[in-house]
Order: sequence, then C-alpha cells, then structure tokens
Amino acid sequence: MNRWDDIVEVPLPLPFPLKIIKSYLIKGSGGYTIVDAGLHYRGDLEAWEDARRSVGFAWPDVEQIVLTHYHPDHYGLAGWLQQQTGAPVKLSRTDFKQASLFWNNDSEQPEIMGRYFAEHGLDAETAAKIPEHLRSFVKWVEPHPEPEYIAAGQQIRLGDRSYRILHTPGHADGHLSFYDEDRKWLIGGDFLLPRITPNISLWPGCDPDPLGTYLHTLEEMDKLAVAKVFPSHGSAFETYHERIDELKRHHRERLDRMKEWTRGEGITAMEVCNRVFGNDLSIHNLRFALAETLAHLEYLHRRGELVKEKRGNHWTYRLA
Repeated sequence: MNRWDDIVEVPLPLPFPLKIIKSYLIKGSGGYTIVDAGLHYRGDLEAWEDARRSVGFAWPDVEQIVLTHYHPDHYGLAGWLQQQTGAPVKLSRTDFKQASLFWNNDSEQPEIMGRYFAEHGLDAETAAKIPEHLRSFVKWVEPHPEPEYIAAGQQIRLGDRSYRILHTPGHADGHLSFYDEDRKWLIGGDFLLPRITPNISLWPGCDPDPLGTYLHTLEEMDKLAVAKVFPSHGSAFETYHERIDELKRHHRERLDRMKEWTRGEGITAMEVCNRVFGNDLSIHNLRFALAETLAHLEYLHRRGELVKEKRGNHWTYRLA
C-alpha cells in the first residue's frame, strides 16, 4: 500500500478485466474516511481485512464512506461497510438513483438494454444474454447502503482537511471528485486515469450525450491547478494537464475515424464497434465497447455531423 501524508492507497482486486480498483483511506483526528468501497466479493473482503491489520484500525474507527460514483467496483461494498462501521455513506443523489436503476432486483433496465443494443445491430442471440449478464452484478452490490447525499459546490472534510466537491460527469452522470485546494490534490475516481481512457458509455435512461458531457468536463477541469491526482485505476500521477490533452486528442481521433466509416449508405453502431474494438469480445467487454461506440456516434449525430435513420429493425448512421 502506498502512502502520502494522511492518505493510504488500498488496492482491491476485481474479478473482471480492470483487475484492481484503488480505494483510499484517509486518517483524521475523528477517525478514518474510506473513499470508494470495492465489490462485495471475497477478494475485496480479504483485501480490506489485510488493510485493516496493516494500518491498524477497527471498523468502528471509520467515520464515513464517500463514493465517487455508482459503478459496482466503487459502490458495491458500501452497504456492507456501512453495516460493519455504522458510518454514513455519502454520494451524489444522481448516482444513488442510477445504482437503483442498474442494480435493483426489480429493475427492468437489463431487458431495456438488451433491446436497445439489438436495435443498434447486436445479434439477437447475444442481445438475449445482456439481462442475465447485468443481473450477475447484483450479488456484488448488495446490501445497498442508506445514503446521505452530497453535491458539487459543497465542502467535505476528509480526514482533517477540507475538500471542495466537484461534479465531474461523463463516465457517470453524478460522478464526484474531491479537491484539496491547499495541496492541489485531486481524488478523482474514474474522471481521469493515467494509462487507460475512462469508459464513456451511452446507457438508456441516462445522459443522452455522455461524450459531450465528458469533453465539457475536461475543458472545465483543465482550468484547475492540480499537483497530484489519486485515480481509481493506476498509480497516483502529476501530469494532470498533459493527461487531459491526451484524452481530448484520443476522442477527437476516434470521432474522425468513425466519421470516415459512415460515408455511404450508413452503418450500425455494432459494425462501427467491431471496427474499433474487434469482434471477439466477452459479453462484459462487448457491453462497454458498444455503449462507448454509441456515445461517440450520438455525439456526432447531435452536432449534425451524422444522420441517424431506422432501416428495418436497426438504427444506422451515415455522414451528413
């Protein structure tokens, strides 16, 4: 575990391709703050027990659990941790609603997503697997926490220091980051990662233009003076503005490639997805790849650069 002053990095294993999420444990005079929880599965339960022994704290010493967003690797263990610690779980109102949308047992979102992907060219056999795949995550996020809501513009005490809460959407609609103005340190969740590009996905019932939102977030956050970023995946890094520039360039290059592929009579999102990501993806990776492809195509469509048309049962995109 790496340590910086009052912050301890806690790596938690994941049973899917990201492999590891970095949680952060922040020590204060009133106890410890946990930022992001991990999944409710054996690997993360064991990792937290190892961290507890290594750092030397008991569960009642945790004074709060703060979440950057609702995705399972961040949100999943929050309810269990709340039961052990008695501490409040704090996140944005938007992301708690989306946690319910995606991970409640009675939600129809899995079926909606299967039909949505089928309309964009996913074959019927694979689309039929989407609901079961999504519901396989429910076991990793139960029990749900009883939340307290926090919002951008507020100050929050993490340890003994005050952090400004920033709304950094794109990867998730209600994504929050936490900024220590004195040290210029940013606890950024999945907003900005040092090696991989945060997944920007279009999901039914959520932000209809997530890539536009994310690019706007990058522009706004580029105005902030940041000396060190504590990300959820990868090591803490200091090349903040350079990384923002790299991500803006990455998305612009991908948009340009997609525009070239849409010349002519039109193409489905699934066909574009296969060109970008290949056609030999697991159901897990395919779900994210197709949703990210849709985020880019809808970005272009909403700005008048692509025409979107229904042909038979499928939506197609072509260059305007």
